[in-house]
Amino acid sequence: MIEETITSEPLPPAVIHLKREGHGRLPAWILLSVSLGFLLPVCACGILMMVGVFSLGAVASAAPSTTSSGGSGDAVAIIRVEGAITHSDEPDVAVGAVSGTVMADLRAAAADETVKAIVLRVDSPGGTVTGSAQIYEAVAALEKPVVVSMSGVAASGGYYISAPADYIFARADTTTGSLGVVLTLYNTQALMEKVGVEVTSITSGPHKTIGNPWENLTPDQQAILQTTVDESYDEFIRVIVDGRGLPEADVRAMADGRIYSGRQALALGLVDELGDLQAAIAKAAALGGISGEPRIVEYEHLPGLEDLFSGLSARLNTSEAEQAMALISDLTSPRLEYRYVISGGE
Repeated sequence: MIEETITSEPLPPAVIHLKREGHGRLPAWILLSVSLGFLLPVCACGILMMVGVFSLGAVASAAPSTTSSGGSGDAVAIIRVEGAITHSDEPDVAVGAVSGTVMADLRAAAADETVKAIVLRVDSPGGTVTGSAQIYEAVAALEKPVVVSMSGVAASGGYYISAPADYIFARADTTTGSLGVVLTLYNTQALMEKVGVEVTSITSGPHKTIGNPWENLTPDQQAILQTTVDESYDEFIRVIVDGRGLPEADVRAMADGRIYSGRQALALGLVDELGDLQAAIAKAAALGGISGEPRIVEYEHLPGLEDLFSGLSARLNTSEAEQAMALISDLTSPRLEYRYVISGGE
């Protein structure tokens, strides 16, 4: 048997000093370890969230997301045109009915083989001539059945985009009609004189500042603008004649700018039937050859990261003076509109 003899010798002073220092730092190391154990997962989650936001922003900017409900087979796509119509060539998450967004939804529905018919849900007083024309052209080009479901308002440009549909529903209390064109000009001459502001425009021709709010229109300028309005009005008449198969004389007689209820529009042949959204969905399913309950598809456009940051930056960096100039620019930029507007008297 081998026996071990352990001798206890005193440690050198330097070793004792190191042990005491290590013992003193122990709580600090424990605290640091706990902190790192807590912070690392938090940082990791933050990084993952940022990656997710960037990915979501990229996806949202690239294509609309799809939501579906109801049945599990062939689908009816609901595409909403809600709010004033503005024009854009690309999808936009701005408030209102942006033509680029509506066109993107129409393209998505056209490309989806499971979508057999489309319901265009319109709740709009109309808007710019260009935006209305862009949506109209996209609807007219579709090969799939299109049924319009008019909600509270489908007037002027809201009717313009509805005209090429295969079938139009309106509620009895829908406000529609207002068939025509408006070019709104503001005259602030009296106000400018009151506050003592005089505007001088140096132009290359007598009509370069036509429609500006600082001076009255001359008879020649009024005739020029009326010609432009008449051209857009004639195009509106053509759209209704082609879409509804009505005699041009009848369309011109009813297209004097007045509004109609859904019931009145039905009597005039501007709509096909009174009914709600569900009636429009059922009609679209029938026209698309869908048996049973159709699956309902809708499209959503989420703001991308660039949209969020640019919107925040614009709000932070826009001064009151810049906002005032933007308002003045809006007032001094006349726009042709297929829009239902209520104007005050002089």
